[in-house]
Amino acid sequence: MALIVAQGRPARSVLQTLSTVATPGTPQPRRRTRAENRDFRRDSLITAAISVVARHDITGATVERICEHAGVSRGLIGHYFDSKEQLLVVALEFQFNRAVRIKYAIAQDTALTPVARLNAMAAASFEPPIYTVDEMSSWQAFTNASRSLPAFRPPIRYAGRALHDLFEPQFRAAAAERRLDINGSRAAFGLVTLLDGLWNSLATGKDDADPEEAIATCQLFIEGCLKPV
Repeated sequence: MALIVAQGRPARSVLQTLSTVATPGTPQPRRRTRAENRDFRRDSLITAAISVVARHDITGATVERICEHAGVSRGLIGHYFDSKEQLLVVALEFQFNRAVRIKYAIAQDTALTPVARLNAMAAASFEPPIYTVDEMSSWQAFTNASRSLPAFRPPIRYAGRALHDLFEPQFRAAAAERRLDINGSRAAFGLVTLLDGLWNSLATGKDDADPEEAIATCQLFIEGCLKPV
């Protein structure tokens, strides 16, 4: 089951919690328990909500469509969520938590250099499972809707802080290896902002960019931050 963000909680608590989360895809030879089946159905509703938002935008993400996509009866949502709006917020949190979890695992890979970790974390933003048509389209719908629906804003801000806290120590470590003095926090902020901008570019198609170009752009930014002045 995905981690669910508690709104207003400091970003570092996500990173601390992630170290205790089991790796997704771990084999389960035994049959699921009732509790696990409940979690499975709940997660099915969450992933269905993401797909429906991707196809029909926020306003078109009706209970009927979400339940039909999940293959469950309409009444099941009420067993897990107080409202459709709460389900949509949880779906957004699910997306961001998965992205942070994947990048956290890369940040913990001691076989990679700090620069390699930064490049790998940036590249992960443009590769499955983080980068898919549904993920990109739903992200665009959620971020656009956040202008008028305040409930979507805390998860968006929260994810930005969590990614910043992953990138900053890697920039500082990379700079130390090269005997450079840089502002790691500013570099991390720049990379988070660049990732947001590239996702927006890919989602709208306004720059005719592709994921490979996005990855190369991130690599250029990272190297630029680590060049001697």
